[in-house]
Amino acid sequence: AHASRISAPFSGAGQEVPQPPEPIALARTMAASGKRLAGSADRLSDLPDGLLHTVMSFLTARQAVQTCVLSRRWEDLWCSMPCLNIDEREFSTSAILSDSDSDSDDGDEGGPNCTRLEYFVINLLMFHSAATLDVFRFHSVSERKIKFADQWLRRGIKRFPKVVDIDSKNCCCKLPRFGSSSSRLNRLHLSRISLDKTFTQQLRSGCPVLEDLELKWCVLEDAETASCTLKNLTIEHCTIYHPGALTIKVPSLTCLQLVAFSRNWDAAVANEMPFLIKATICTIRLIILPWKLLFSLINVKDLKLTGFRAPVCLSCLLVFF
Repeated sequence: AHASRISAPFSGAGQEVPQPPEPIALARTMAASGKRLAGSADRLSDLPDGLLHTVMSFLTARQAVQTCVLSRRWEDLWCSMPCLNIDEREFSTSAILSDSDSDSDDGDEGGPNCTRLEYFVINLLMFHSAATLDVFRFHSVSERKIKFADQWLRRGIKRFPKVVDIDSKNCCCKLPRFGSSSSRLNRLHLSRISLDKTFTQQLRSGCPVLEDLELKWCVLEDAETASCTLKNLTIEHCTIYHPGALTIKVPSLTCLQLVAFSRNWDAAVANEMPFLIKATICTIRLIILPWKLLFSLINVKDLKLTGFRAPVCLSCLLVFF
């Protein structure tokens, strides 16, 4: 019963519920009986919940749920695991061999892939009972807009995660407001996410322990990044709604990586960063060297500058450093 609530969720009236393959059905029968194969020793199941949850943290959400067929010991472990890793790639046509009727295009919004993903995640979040999360990941690889993606992100972020990793290929997902849920947030990696002005405000005062921020291919409403706790900052291929200057106000930063400024970045400016020891700046957009940015790199020991159209004035750099 515990396994079936994920494998066949929300089946409508008169709708045929797909039956599991024979090996999985056999495993469920064994789990229900609580019996082990003759001569087998299940030492893994004798471990405490905390260690088993650590093992499950290396699995995707779908793989973690599938462990419920192993034995009674594993039947409900996924409901309290502190790591949720939702990956759309697991629901591709080729990923689920048991679905022989999955012949529609992967990019079709009404295709079976979208349906499988929606059914699975809705039930996953309904039955998952952990009050807090160590890791919340959501990766989308399709071009289509996932119907309930914004709701899933809100549900995951409300669990006070320490690590958030979100990648949405179609750039339609918006990062929900963290509120008090960011009190434990230590690492935030976002790719292809739309970020409004509240994101800048949240960084400035709402993330008291955030140390690692990575933004890739994101769309920003505010070009300012401000935080008193950040130590690692990566900004790659991001754009802003209106032309402006990328402004960095992160005094505790130790590692900075700026890659391929968008055409609507007018400049890159940073306040003093006395603890910065490593910086990488790669761009083909700026015609001249961003001196205002370089002035904040006085303590950098490892500096890489690539992609500038104008040659670097070495004599000026030597005087500067």
